[in-house]
Amino acid sequence: MHRIRVVSLTFLLCLSAVNCPGQDLLSNEALQSLGLEVRWNSQAVLNVRRDNVSYVTNDEEILYVQSSAGVLTAINAENGRRLWTAQIGRTDEATLAVVSNRDMVLVLAGPAIYGYNKFTGTQRLEFRLPEQPAAGPALTENAVFIPLHGGAVYAYSISVLEYMFRYGTLPEDVAIPHMWRFICNEEILHPPVVGEQALAFASEKGNVFTINSGGIEKGRARYQLLLDKPASAPLAIADNATSSSVLMLNDDNLAFSIDLITGKTEWTYPLGRPMTLAPVIVGDNVYVVTEDGTLTNISRDEFGGRPVEMPKYRAPMYIGAGMQQIEIDAKIQEDLNLVAAQGLLVTERTPDSPAAAAGMQIGDIIVRIDEITVTTVEEARSGIVELPLRVERPVEVIRGRTLKNLKLMIAVTEWDVKGIRSLTSVGRFAIYGIDQANRLVAFNKHDSEIIGRLSVNDYQVHHHNSLTDLTYLISKSGDVLCLREIGPTVRMPELTSTSRIAKVVSVNVRIGDPVEAAGTVLCELELSDGSTQPITAETKGVVREIHVRAGQSVVVGAPLVRIDDDSFPIYHQRPEQRPVDVELDGSNGDE
Repeated sequence: MHRIRVVSLTFLLCLSAVNCPGQDLLSNEALQSLGLEVRWNSQAVLNVRRDNVSYVTNDEEILYVQSSAGVLTAINAENGRRLWTAQIGRTDEATLAVVSNRDMVLVLAGPAIYGYNKFTGTQRLEFRLPEQPAAGPALTENAVFIPLHGGAVYAYSISVLEYMFRYGTLPEDVAIPHMWRFICNEEILHPPVVGEQALAFASEKGNVFTINSGGIEKGRARYQLLLDKPASAPLAIADNATSSSVLMLNDDNLAFSIDLITGKTEWTYPLGRPMTLAPVIVGDNVYVVTEDGTLTNISRDEFGGRPVEMPKYRAPMYIGAGMQQIEIDAKIQEDLNLVAAQGLLVTERTPDSPAAAAGMQIGDIIVRIDEITVTTVEEARSGIVELPLRVERPVEVIRGRTLKNLKLMIAVTEWDVKGIRSLTSVGRFAIYGIDQANRLVAFNKHDSEIIGRLSVNDYQVHHHNSLTDLTYLISKSGDVLCLREIGPTVRMPELTSTSRIAKVVSVNVRIGDPVEAAGTVLCELELSDGSTQPITAETKGVVREIHVRAGQSVVVGAPLVRIDDDSFPIYHQRPEQRPVDVELDGSNGDE
């Protein structure tokens, strides 16, 4: 069997420094205005005179860059070091985006699948498929699932494919190459997604199929959802406490969340605009970019699939009211002709919330929401989730011994960003995207306020990093710039309404000093009335930069101190793999 060799770097390296935009990096000063700095710069291997970058994929450890000629470059995501390069299939043969697991990377080229050790580039498998692939594969630690033209998904054992590549034959106890196949006779448009127990895929007719990926019934269908419109973007999957959720965007401009195991539709939200980019899931937030350039953040948990436009109050309900189930006095129940003997006592009310605007008071007992009787906190939560936005709806409460009719309206604060072509990364403090003028845009994670914009015209390959908080900018010639989010800058707050100017009395830290969250006094300011105000940090870290000195006057919003709170990337999907700082006490363990 023919083995694909590792390509000599001298043949395919960037042929001309003039064509490599990475020679002139974005300035640190410009990047710092967006809360970023350069982590590393690297160059993928390709012939810049004839090839372009076709795909960029990453996992937590490695960034993969594929050229239009089929050259795959693996770059260490931590330091930018080029690990290895290989020609996949024949030159210029059509390839699909790679997938990877803990130690292997797989790529489809033409009618064959190739596998490599993702750290060394050593080839581990090559197998010719029975049909051309219809979409990219899905990969677990032990199996790969490949949709083929004609409407079928084939499941292959990684160990069997490796055995066949090494010995040229099937293992003695294996009769056929694949473990199972599922035929739906409907073309599959996008790669499958895999959870703990099953995988899901969508067909050209809009149907969603879920197949057991393990257990004694692996390869058997769990359920099929019949939808009117096909998926308009690749599916995404999010792990929950006991199951997984499949996120689907379709041609009806709807976003669906479906329980992978049960097939229950958890929520549906109408975006009202076409969507072709895969949703990015980070925790309980789903970020969707629509074709008109609007980035919307949908909460898949707290708000039950609603956009994160609504204020997040500390109280249990996002209307700003804490609730507790209680028994209603029998006499009150009889006098008011109530159906149920239970109600919900308002135990907390957040100022300036929808509950406060409706006139709800602590001590009120909620009995009906939108003309539906509620007796438990869960019923109230479900009822509130169903309320329309920006529309007044009736809520009935017992106040004293009388029934009060209130009008509740869930007002919203806008959380969306206009003009965004693609989402680049989700950081700790900001979200980064590319706008329609090919500028890198940073905006506040909590309220979507624009922090700044920076032209990145040399980097025209847009990459969506949903796995870590690193931002990757890639040029068509394979120049890769990795940016990391720097720590927050503590700025002069508005301490008084009488003046926007204060004087720095003292600076209490030096560069390199440790900062304890909300404990370390960074500096002291003298206000217009002669009083002093200490400024502390909300983030634990190390002092990275000091912008002020004693005796200097500062205005509201001016930078005071910048804190470096972390030097490691954050792993969104598998946070347990993130490196951990270990504090040593200096003892040798003999005591």
